[in-house]
Amino acid sequence: MLFIALKNLFQEKTRLLISVGGVAFSALLIIVLVGLYQGWQNKMGEYIRNLPADLWVAQEGSKDMFHSVSVISLEDENKIKSIEGVSQVAAFSGRQLEVDFNGKQAATYVVGFDTSSRVGGPLRVIKGKSAPSNGEIIIDKIFADDNDLEIGDRFPIGTEEFEVAGISEGGSLITFQYSFVTKEDAERLFKLQGVTNYFMVTLLDDSKSGFVAKRIKELIPSTKVFTRREFVDKNTEIVTETFLPIILVLVLIGFAVGVAVIGLTIFTSTIEKSREYGVLKAIGIRNSQLYLIVVQQALVAGVAGYLIGLGFAFSLSLVVGQFVPEFITLFRVIDIVWIFGATLLMAILAAFVPSRRIAHINPAEVFKA
Repeated sequence: MLFIALKNLFQEKTRLLISVGGVAFSALLIIVLVGLYQGWQNKMGEYIRNLPADLWVAQEGSKDMFHSVSVISLEDENKIKSIEGVSQVAAFSGRQLEVDFNGKQAATYVVGFDTSSRVGGPLRVIKGKSAPSNGEIIIDKIFADDNDLEIGDRFPIGTEEFEVAGISEGGSLITFQYSFVTKEDAERLFKLQGVTNYFMVTLLDDSKSGFVAKRIKELIPSTKVFTRREFVDKNTEIVTETFLPIILVLVLIGFAVGVAVIGLTIFTSTIEKSREYGVLKAIGIRNSQLYLIVVQQALVAGVAGYLIGLGFAFSLSLVVGQFVPEFITLFRVIDIVWIFGATLLMAILAAFVPSRRIAHINPAEVFKA
């Protein structure tokens, strides 16, 4: 049966190319969209995920770092340190700012880097100093490229200017990036006197996180305590809530295109070969065996299209990422597997209409004059 299916497919090469090309386009669309979603979500949470914090302590009512304000008294630091199971407490100060630079507005999230404890600094410095001095700033590579900034350039924030001392990676938030100044400069910029935005709490034992969070709420009722996972989820929620519904719609469109292209190709081939199928039925071939031929044709086209689409997706990611830094993709094995499964389902569904056509072929028609 497989031999007959392959013969039918390759007999009309132009039609086969159209079918495989349609599936490849659908697979490419789905793989890239899912990869972008995973890439954006991972990249937005990368910096927070790698900070030394088992718990984040914020002001009650604060949702995340970018869409709400959190202000906590520095006096509360000692209260948290006194709780059994707490290893370390560090203040974290950061704020999203828009600056006028080279005639355009540029957005960045400025973090106060405690250079003495090395808490709150960039993940990876690829050029220049690993820690800023007062009056200096470390910026993300994407931000530097977008704004033509190099080591030694002057960068204005408000009424002050900072010298670019380093360029880092791992601090991209897609639409803006992290920048790092000294803790002292941040306190002056943000006008934080005796307060900070968050406390990062490191625990002696992760299993005690529930107990410590409860004690923090008891000692400082005006706070909200997040686990590391909860805080990362809150700060990447915009990707899930904003982009996921759009991506789901586009994935369904891609899936429908694949079904339509394979179905139309196999259906046309089935009509053209009605006499051959009629002969096979006349000599005793069962409908189920004929259905298998059609399904095999659809599966071969589907698998070939998927492999081509997968190859194009990886190539596109490498090439476009060089020119568009915001084109960040992450291809997980589990996503590659389920998209392959979806492609097989696409092929099986596409074989439904041609199979019904075969069921209605009358073998007697073959022997009419």
